[in-house]
Amino acid sequence: MDAKKDDALRTNQAAFERNSKFIYFGLLSFSMILYAFLTTKPAQLFQGLYRIYFNPCHLFSDFVAIGGFGATLVNIALIILVELLVIWRSKGSQTGTIITSIFTTVGYAFFGTSLFNFLPILLGVYLYSRLEKLPFNTLLLQAFMGSAIGPISNYIAFGLGLGPALGLGLGLLVGVVVGMITSPLSTVFLRFHQGYNLYNLGFTAGVIGMIAVAIMRQFNISIDAISILDSEHSLQLILFALILFLSFILFGLFLKGWDLNDYRRLLSSSGRLLTDYVQQYGSGISFFNMGILGLMGLGFLKLVNAPINGPVIGACITASAFAAIGKHPLNILPLMIGTSLATFLHGSFQSTETILAILFGMNLAPIAGQFGWLAGILAGYLHVAVVGHVLPLHAGFNLYNNGFAAGFVAAFLVPLIESVQRIYESRTTNE
Repeated sequence: MDAKKDDALRTNQAAFERNSKFIYFGLLSFSMILYAFLTTKPAQLFQGLYRIYFNPCHLFSDFVAIGGFGATLVNIALIILVELLVIWRSKGSQTGTIITSIFTTVGYAFFGTSLFNFLPILLGVYLYSRLEKLPFNTLLLQAFMGSAIGPISNYIAFGLGLGPALGLGLGLLVGVVVGMITSPLSTVFLRFHQGYNLYNLGFTAGVIGMIAVAIMRQFNISIDAISILDSEHSLQLILFALILFLSFILFGLFLKGWDLNDYRRLLSSSGRLLTDYVQQYGSGISFFNMGILGLMGLGFLKLVNAPINGPVIGACITASAFAAIGKHPLNILPLMIGTSLATFLHGSFQSTETILAILFGMNLAPIAGQFGWLAGILAGYLHVAVVGHVLPLHAGFNLYNNGFAAGFVAAFLVPLIESVQRIYESRTTNE
């Protein structure tokens, strides 16, 4: 009887959390749409959305500068609502990976992800699931985060000077094909870095982008770098992120019944993929952890007086999103020290690209969690060194450029650390 009672309680709690998360995401989306319409004229909103959707938007294209703050919020809200519909229709579970993928797309919807390039990839992953006879709800992570390579659709449709029909059709077709190949590739590439790069889809998207750019260059197609950054909405962006992170904390405490006892256990986790804090500790602790990391990110931006624009705030949100599947304060701090050290010695905290490297460099948190602070600091330092050199390989089509760079850092560093450990343990044993 007690076992049945416990099972019933767990089932009820799971149903409560699932329904609460749907309500939370829905309220978040409609609040953004309401704010946008209250602060921006409808005509300006639609014009802004048009500019966001129909432009070549590879790195660094700040949607706040291109379409306005209100239109950017509507773009974010529409993507969340589509994701909620997909989860509901596919009967998907709201695990840590799904929560992470939702807020990752929220972050990148500030500077590259739009409904135009999101939907074809979503369709491509769905078609792949049908061909392989796999349940679509097991591929939602790839379906959502596969939008990392979405800008390639925009560039083909609007950046090559093709006619409207040909450009649009070819751009959408390429997006569908990219979606179809993302799932099988991401599974294989996870082994490349052994799960020590949390942004595995970023590495996958980087390889796809690299191949696509190589093919384009075979046809003498030049891809010009883009750097469109907003400088007029820093206060709105900071307030948006602050409210979002505080809502994570409050919502997490609500789900957990204001009990944080499990948080100590979470802080002892290495965070190596495939870690899912929602399944291990519950949604409440995971949302709380996301909020804490988000506030740490904002505090860091304030400390170094970093530039505030769409990509920077988007990166801060995305960095916090992975606190549902691997990050926590203790395993990100060594990475932040390493990336900051590299920036202090060789770069500038006033560079948007460098700030993104620091925020996204936290994706190597499992290295610090598994091998200690010194390994984490070294990984952070190397990440900043590598990230700028891999960008030309995919010409900015991969929004998750730091995930691409981190895959190489992890693949290079982890075997060396493990080798040193084996030698040390062997000598210690012999002595």
